[in-house]
Amino acid sequence: MSLHPILATAARDHYVHVKGVGTDTLAFARSIGSVFCARDGDDPIVTMTIEGDDPEKIPYASCRTAQLSLHTDYATFVRPPRFTISHCIEPDPAWPDGGQSITVMMRPLLAALRTERPELYRFLRDVPLAFRRNHEHSRYHANVEKWPILDGEDRVRFDRTLIEPILVEEGGSDADEALSRVREFDEYCEHSPHQVRIALAQDE
Repeated sequence: MSLHPILATAARDHYVHVKGVGTDTLAFARSIGSVFCARDGDDPIVTMTIEGDDPEKIPYASCRTAQLSLHTDYATFVRPPRFTISHCIEPDPAWPDGGQSITVMMRPLLAALRTERPELYRFLRDVPLAFRRNHEHSRYHANVEKWPILDGEDRVRFDRTLIEPILVEEGGSDADEALSRVREFDEYCEHSPHQVRIALAQDE
């Protein structure tokens, strides 16, 4: 089955900027592909409202954190969605300097990583890690699953805030080493030149 041209462009270029979508995000999403839903009966639309800064930078803390760490969406699910749509309903008051979204282009980043930090790359491919949601994990999953950050096709599954607490709880030399590698990869992504930054205006 071929991808819709918008999704094909996103797959090739890592992102695509679409204007004039209107206000019905779900209708637009359904017009270009199948829509992922975490559970039957759940709303597939996640509304993020910036209402202040969570001092501990905890993503999804009532959607009230001023900054999310770099992550792939739905990392705790066996088959996360391949694409994510970010739709601006009301722009940040500080737009265009505020409200930026960052997309990391993983193909060139991983190509650089293989050369610059081969041991980290091997860790990402070879070591399964537990991914656990917040206290609501059991609503969505019976178990805490383990996956490597990179699968056999170099597709990335990552969210430091889902991995880190378990490693800290576990303790010991192996957990400490894994924690160090996870933080190293997080920092590598954060400082990578292979990024696209977009501050969306209304209805983009």
